[in-house]
Amino acid sequence: MGIKVGRIVKEFVFKSLVDQEIDIQIHGNKKELTCHIRDVDESKLDLEVAFGDLSLFAVEETIRIFFFFQNNYHTFETEILAITETGLKIRHPEGVYKNPQRKYERIRLEDQVAIYFTLKGRKVELNFPKATKVSTLSEFEPPGDTLERANIKRLHTEFRNKMSEAVSESRITMFRNKFPERYEEKAITAMGKILWIPSTEEDFPIEDPFQDDRVITKRDLSRYEESFKRPAHVISSKLGNILFEKQKRNIFSEAWCPVIYDAYIVGYIYLCNLADKREKISTDLLDYIFQFSKVLTYALEAEGYFSTEGDQERCFEGTIIDMSASGLLFAHPNHKISEELLIQTDLDVAVQLPERKMVIGSRVRRKFSDDRYTYFGLQFLQIDPADLNYLFTNLYGKPFTSDEEMQWEGGAPPPDLELFKEG
Repeated sequence: MGIKVGRIVKEFVFKSLVDQEIDIQIHGNKKELTCHIRDVDESKLDLEVAFGDLSLFAVEETIRIFFFFQNNYHTFETEILAITETGLKIRHPEGVYKNPQRKYERIRLEDQVAIYFTLKGRKVELNFPKATKVSTLSEFEPPGDTLERANIKRLHTEFRNKMSEAVSESRITMFRNKFPERYEEKAITAMGKILWIPSTEEDFPIEDPFQDDRVITKRDLSRYEESFKRPAHVISSKLGNILFEKQKRNIFSEAWCPVIYDAYIVGYIYLCNLADKREKISTDLLDYIFQFSKVLTYALEAEGYFSTEGDQERCFEGTIIDMSASGLLFAHPNHKISEELLIQTDLDVAVQLPERKMVIGSRVRRKFSDDRYTYFGLQFLQIDPADLNYLFTNLYGKPFTSDEEMQWEGGAPPPDLELFKEG
């Protein structure tokens, strides 16, 4: 990020920014403001907007600050405490850094992104996010009659016949060779539970009607959204909009039941009642598809659906922390992967964005660990120009230009290259 300035220097810098009315740049996701600092105390900074649309920003939003002072570019990250008619109040930052060392600004992703790469002939996948509740085959003992019926074609016929009478629409979708894309797919993948909407005219369930934690509640969805650092008012609006959009498509009731094998969400069962039927999907029907998903998993395993040939593909689930047009940082809970993914390892990384899949030549530049995760910082070495332009627009809300090539994070010039350093 750069060199952290000391506390006394930081106080001097902020006082100078106030006295000299130096421009500071406020960066949110795909939006910017130019401001002046009017007042500073131990807890907050008061800013006045000089240029930009203040209405695009929200309280509790994380922002990044850049400014040029005494021939050095500086940066820090903080959050918005309050918004006034002419400006905003931001939290006093813990640290201020000068001379940014990143090529492009790192952005915390609003949407889920999947990434995978090949390591030593084995495909390693990171599916964001990790399911928190899974069932294994050892937890399911099918009765004798189920063993006889555990044939994929028979099961599909049974499912189709029963659902044709019970709901307006139904389908079974598998995730083989594809990533979760819809919001509902990502939610059930993250939580490993049934997403049930009894009525789009009401709300998400406040409580789980089952005793064994099967159904995603409204609180579960709020916590899921909170994991992306979204403020409460944004979460409330988003969940409301999801129901409203379903009403516009004449959907009255829905259920999305994950199909779980070992630690993986391999697909899901979807049920829907349209507005002309106006019938809530019942808990009895939820219980049926829950049990059916287990029988389906048993039948798929029995027919070799999950088997692999040659070197077994090992799938790992991780979390992408942030991303820029020149690299990304991801975390993984399995510390053993650190033994294979070494510093300076070159590899091709496939990044799956909502509307585009990109294969990018990358290098592991850093890694570190805490009690829960190992973190890997990747630098992009080779990227298709069309992919770079798409990624740049997706992250920063503007197209890539030749001017960006000669600037570092926050508009700083490229750092000097010490090719022949003495000593």
